[in-house]
Amino acid sequence: MTHDPYAPPSGPTSPAVPPPVQYTYGAPLYDVPPLRSAAGLGVAAIVLASVWTAVEVLELAFAPQAAEALRRAGEAGFGSFDSEFTGYDAVGLLSLPVQAAAYIVTCLWLYRSRSTAVAATPGWIHERSKVWVWLGWWVPFVSLWFPHQVVRDIRRATASGPVSGIGGWWAAWLVFILGSNLAGRMASSTTADQTLAVADALVLVEVVSTVAMIVALPLWIRIVRDITRFQAERIAAAEQELIS
Repeated sequence: MTHDPYAPPSGPTSPAVPPPVQYTYGAPLYDVPPLRSAAGLGVAAIVLASVWTAVEVLELAFAPQAAEALRRAGEAGFGSFDSEFTGYDAVGLLSLPVQAAAYIVTCLWLYRSRSTAVAATPGWIHERSKVWVWLGWWVPFVSLWFPHQVVRDIRRATASGPVSGIGGWWAAWLVFILGSNLAGRMASSTTADQTLAVADALVLVEVVSTVAMIVALPLWIRIVRDITRFQAERIAAAEQELIS
């Protein structure tokens, strides 16, 4: 009798192939992080966002002074770098450490909240990996929508039901970022003609960006509180289940 080369090998049965594992962007269901509260970081993120907004309002208050300084420099034939130092410039320097602190604390809160969301709902697929919690805010182009997806998925994985306010918050945030970047470029004009041109528009751009920041703040506070509250409820339920 000839041997069939396509017949399965004889002997002990080979081990069964394990079923496919469902992943939550790199975390299998049997390797999820523990449930950990991020309430303290959430409070800090809200405080720093409020401080940042207050700094933006203060910067707007000094914007007419900066516009007048730019106008005088342009009329004298100088660029903006040769204009006098004003309160607007001082507040701009003050905002840098506030922005850095807000970025670090907010990303720490999002990272912890994302880990808790994965632990609470391991089967939920997050559209972006955890590294984008940090990189998504400043990497060019993708910063226009990656952070929104990160926050949205954390909220959806934490609690069921409709998600409201996140779209409005993100739209207001984008208006603020675009306006703030435009104001920075306007204050960095090099020629006298450019300086005269931006002097007339600086205050308007600052008004738009500051109003957008004011609109975004309460929406952001609501998002942080909702995620923190829902996750606290999930943690409390898990602890109660362990006790019982």
